Amino acid sequence: MNSWMIIIILAVLQGVAEFLPVSSSGHLALLSSLCGLPAKEGAAVSIVLHAGSLVAISIFYFNTLLGFFRKNQLHLLLMVILGSIPAGVVGILLKKSGLIDHLFGDMISVGMGFLITASILRLTGKEKLRAKSDTGLQDISLRQAITVGIVQAFAILPGISRAGSTIAFGIISGIKFEAAAAFSFLLALPAIAGATLLELVELSRNNFQLGDFSIPQLFTAFIISAAVSFASLILLVNLIRKRKLEYFAWYMFFIGAAVVVWQIISASKG
Repeated sequence: MNSWMIIIILAVLQGVAEFLPVSSSGHLALLSSLCGLPAKEGAAVSIVLHAGSLVAISIFYFNTLLGFFRKNQLHLLLMVILGSIPAGVVGILLKKSGLIDHLFGDMISVGMGFLITASILRLTGKEKLRAKSDTGLQDISLRQAITVGIVQAFAILPGISRAGSTIAFGIISGIKFEAAAAFSFLLALPAIAGATLLELVELSRNNFQLGDFSIPQLFTAFIISAAVSFASLILLVNLIRKRKLEYFAWYMFFIGAAVVVWQIISASKG
């Protein structure tokens, strides 16, 4: 597979799976195993892919982000900051320990992560498990922010969807459906920015070498990632308005079970 094909696949995968509740990390690990894509795309590529997603969120929630400079939204800003702390701490620890790289290479872990995501998504359709969803974006409590933040930290593991799990637990904790989605995406800003910063540090240690990809390829990846990310945001918000988030659970159950069965059969043959 040539470098142009790889960069396009990675950019589309980033845009689709970063915001739809299907786990971008899990799909990247799976495709790397099946198709020979790089399991870790390299610092330079990771930076431009995540930058594209950051641009998409910033445009989509531009008015909300602009409102952070107003006094009446300081509470929301504080909740976003506090909710981002768990993922920041866990992300740094996993990066330094090297455990995250090991998990990305373990397809059983990825498959189980897909199944966990499917189970979490199914919870959004269980009214008995949901608190009364009446909390708006501006009224999210400290308890709700910390709950969603802890879930986001857990979702660093490959196969567990960050968007799906944070939105689901936001809804379960009593946040309105659309507000839960908005809060999840606002939490994604520092999460993605933090991951990008870690990759930038790694890139600087390698004297800012671009690896196997050229500047035109990286620029193309940025544009595709931003465009597909924006489209994914629109699609997911529309599905949430229609209360159809749990529909993704069936896909995640299928692919999770398929990966686990595949690995069991492979192990038995080995």
